[in-house]
Amino acid sequence: MTNMKYRFATLFLLIPFLTCLGQEMLPSEYNCFSVLVGKDASVDGTLLYGHNDDDGFQLVNYYVVPRKNYAKGAELTLQHGAKIPQVTTTNKFLWMEVPGMEVSDSFMNEYGVTIGSNFCGSRETKMDTTQGGILYDLRLIMAQRAKTAREAVKIAGSLIEKLGYRGSGRSYCISDREEAWVFSAVKGRRWAAARVPDDEVMILPNYYPIEEMDLKDTKNYLGSPDLISYAKEKGWYYPIINRKFNFREAYASNGALKNKGNTGRAWSAYSSLGMEYGRDDNFPFSFKPKNKVSKQKVMELLAGHSQGMVGMDKTKSCTIGNPYELNEGMICNGGTIYSFVVESRPWMPVDIGTVMWLAPRRCDVQPFIPWYCGVTEVPENYAKKGFFNSIQDHYAPPADIHVMSRDLAYWNFEVLSANVNKDFVKKYPIAFKKKIKMEKSLFKAQEKFEKKALKKYKISPKEGIQFITEYSNKQANTSYKNTIELLVELGIPFPSSETKAIKIKDEVPAE
Repeated sequence: MTNMKYRFATLFLLIPFLTCLGQEMLPSEYNCFSVLVGKDASVDGTLLYGHNDDDGFQLVNYYVVPRKNYAKGAELTLQHGAKIPQVTTTNKFLWMEVPGMEVSDSFMNEYGVTIGSNFCGSRETKMDTTQGGILYDLRLIMAQRAKTAREAVKIAGSLIEKLGYRGSGRSYCISDREEAWVFSAVKGRRWAAARVPDDEVMILPNYYPIEEMDLKDTKNYLGSPDLISYAKEKGWYYPIINRKFNFREAYASNGALKNKGNTGRAWSAYSSLGMEYGRDDNFPFSFKPKNKVSKQKVMELLAGHSQGMVGMDKTKSCTIGNPYELNEGMICNGGTIYSFVVESRPWMPVDIGTVMWLAPRRCDVQPFIPWYCGVTEVPENYAKKGFFNSIQDHYAPPADIHVMSRDLAYWNFEVLSANVNKDFVKKYPIAFKKKIKMEKSLFKAQEKFEKKALKKYKISPKEGIQFITEYSNKQANTSYKNTIELLVELGIPFPSSETKAIKIKDEVPAE
């Protein structure tokens, strides 16, 4: 992991560069956003998982990591020194990797298990860890080992109980082809997990979403053995007064629950789905939506600018000003570095039936592109060349990791997003129109393409996987080329100077 000097020493270099691009610094209340839609709450029986990762000015690399075999008795050394037994074989997975960051990566493995996370501050102050504890490795190990979301929850819970969690608090959304879970980690040894009901939707800004829990109901709830007794001991839960145990009330930091960025984004999402709540209401863990939810609706929600929200929308739905400068509670914000919507359909082979619709950088101007679960590679220009050789490269990336280059796809997405803000009212509608045009074309072609893919897959899984890999890569490359053309059309030059910049924020655990 990068040291403190790398984290902060050159921060002054970032400010003039972002000013040049018209980019805002990332407000502290924006630390990712997620939505889980149970299969019976969607329009076609599809389980949906939507996520915005918010981390400011960053590079995102995309990799497909193949299965790996290990010798009997092998050990895995974690980031901060802890050692655990290695498994015989780790899963293949698609990896959204943010170099040097501890809490920003997302994964979708070969079984369709998808993992992302949101910062959720806890009220715990004690750092109780063994051998340095665990933070970044938690999601990576889930991706490498789990075949279901429930199994991922149990793996993560066991690791936290054994090693201790290094961060303040965090909620991991985990989905597979049948179930969606929220796993909430607390600094130290405590954790809680709840399954999203099949006919409900869960909205997660940046506070613990899990409310009342019945740990005897192991179909829907799981948690550390002392989760409730520890809360009693700390004076966070009084059974006589509160009766039913409420995880959020017991463990969440008050600042997270009252944060305007959190309440605003939650309110905007609930309103988008037709639910009548006020901004200051106590939002439930999950709810039955007014109407069945489609993947397109989740994409629309993730790209939201608080349009039409009283008190938050000061731009009349983006027609008279830049929402990134004027609006509150935006779900798609200046720090969003990638977005995805995972569509999981258990009636199809997982290689084709689970697809991640991925939008790099800001999903309000970049289209969601389908990356099928079975893909074996991604386009070469979607990752920094000559960078990734081992997990240690993630912890300690080279010094030039944030030097922008035209031939790396992500930096073109970054330049477009940042410069649209310079003349938002004029440029955004042009970029948005092109985004929607490509998405509609992809949605229209999806059924026909998948019929061909399934036919090939039935005859030869290898041939079917090659077919979907070529298709996914073709669409990703098309999105990249379209972005370059749009930069030219809008008169946006690619920065000529090799200006370096570092992370704006990260969850830096106390030692």
